[in-house]
Amino acid sequence: MKRRLILSFAFAAALPALAQTEPTVHTTADLRQREAKLTAAAKKDPTGFAVETLDDYGNDRTLLVVRLRTGNAERHRSWADQIVVKKGNITLVYGGTMQQERPNSGPKGSGETLGSGIQGGKEILLHPGDILHIPAGVPHWVKIAPGTTTTYLIFKEQ
Repeated sequence: MKRRLILSFAFAAALPALAQTEPTVHTTADLRQREAKLTAAAKKDPTGFAVETLDDYGNDRTLLVVRLRTGNAERHRSWADQIVVKKGNITLVYGGTMQQERPNSGPKGSGETLGSGIQGGKEILLHPGDILHIPAGVPHWVKIAPGTTTTYLIFKEQ
C-alpha cells in the first residue's frame, strides 16, 4: 500500500512535465490575428511597442513583438534571445556600452536592465526570415526606421 501511494505521488508530480512534452502549435492564421491586435495596441501606445507572451514554460518563453519605433537598449543577465524577423527590417546594435543603464522595473524581473541606447556596439541589418541569437549578458538594441512596422518572434532561454 505504501509503495502504491508513493508511486501515485510520483506520477502526479510528473504530470506537469508530461504535459510539456506535447507540441505547441501557433498557426499562421493565429499569428496574423495576434499581430493585428498587437499592431493596434502599438499604435495607441506612445512607445510604439506591443508584446504578447505566446508560451511560458519557465526556463523558456516565446514572445510576439510589434514595434513602430525604436525602443530602449536592454541586457538580460540570465536570458538569451533568439529573434526571428517576420515583417519589416531591424537594425540590431549589440555589444558596446549601454547608455543611462538602469534596472528594468517591468514584468521581466530582476537582473535585466534598460538603457537609452548603445555606444560603440556593432550593427547588423536583419530582414524578414533572418534569425539572430543574442547570448545572455550581451547588450542589444532594436532600431526601427521611422514610419515602418516591424514584427518579430523572440525565443527566450534561461
